[in-house]
Amino acid sequence: MQLPSTPQARALLDRFEDVFDGEIAPRLQARDHERLTLKKQNGRNWFLVIAVAGISAVLVFFLTRDTDSLFFALPTGAAAYWLLIARPTKRLTDSVKHAIFIPLCDALNFTYHLRPDGSNAGYFCELDLVGTFNQSHFEDEVSGHYEGLRFSLVDAHLKDKDDENTRTVFHGLLAAFEMSKNFHGRTIVRRDGGMVGNFLGGIGNELERVALEDPRFERAYEVYSSDQVEARYLLTPAFMDRLLALEEQLGSKVRLAFDRNSLLMSIELNRDAFSIGKLDAPLADKRRLQGIVTDLTMIFDVVETLRLNAEIKL
Repeated sequence: MQLPSTPQARALLDRFEDVFDGEIAPRLQARDHERLTLKKQNGRNWFLVIAVAGISAVLVFFLTRDTDSLFFALPTGAAAYWLLIARPTKRLTDSVKHAIFIPLCDALNFTYHLRPDGSNAGYFCELDLVGTFNQSHFEDEVSGHYEGLRFSLVDAHLKDKDDENTRTVFHGLLAAFEMSKNFHGRTIVRRDGGMVGNFLGGIGNELERVALEDPRFERAYEVYSSDQVEARYLLTPAFMDRLLALEEQLGSKVRLAFDRNSLLMSIELNRDAFSIGKLDAPLADKRRLQGIVTDLTMIFDVVETLRLNAEIKL
C-alpha cells in the first residue's frame, strides 16, 4: 500500500539528505578511526572477559571445593563484559548519536535529548496506550514544532516487575502532538482484541464503542469515545487509510488517543526507535538514519491529515 505524502513531509526528508551529506557525514568520516580502534579493542577484550570469568570460577572452586563455583563465572563475566566492551561501545554510540541528531534537529528547528525524563508515560498508561509498568527506560527524545503543532517523540522501554518475573509491556515510540484546539471528548483507538478481549476491555470503561464503516479498519482496531459525533469527525476515511498504511509500513502495532488538546500515539516496535545500528559499518553510512527519518515523515503525514480536518470540522 502506498502512503499519500504531504509536501511538508517530503521536504523534511529532502532536508535530511542535505544536512547529512553536507554537515554530518564529513564529521563522522573524520571520526571513523574511533570505531575501528574500538572494534580492535573489543576483539581483544573478549578474551579478557572469558579469562576473567574462568579465573574467578577456578579460584572460588579451589577455595570452596564446591562445583557450584562455576556459577561465579556468570556475574564476573557479565561485569567484565560491561566494563570492557559494553560501556565503551555505549559511550561511542552516544557520542555518534549526538554528532548525528543534534545538527540534524538544529537544521529542522527541533530539539534532541539523549536522556529524556519520560514524564508523560503515565498519561499514555492512563489512556490504555501502553500496559501497566513499574520500571521504565527512556532514550532519544526529538521535540519541537511541525506545521504549527508542538510534538515530542520518545523512545521508551517499559517493564512490569513482580517478585518472580520481569516482562516488557512496551518497547517503542511514544508520540505526543498538541493541537490548536481542545477536543470535546476522549477518543481511544486500540488494536482489536477479539470478541473476548474487546468485551473485557470495555468493562469499567466509561467510553462507548464507536462503530465505523470501514471494514478493514474495523478488523484492525476498536474505537471507544465519550463523544460519538466527534470520534467520527476525527476518524475520516483519509485518516484511517493513513493509519493502516503507517502500521503496515512499520510492521508495528499502533494505538492512539485524542484527549484534551493532544493526539497521543504509541508505536510498538520491539526495538529502539532511534537506533543507529551496530558499529560494524562506517559511521557515515547514510542507511543508519534514512529509515528512521522516512518513518517519521509517515507519522507527520498522519498528523497533517488530522490537523486539516480539525481546523475544518471542529
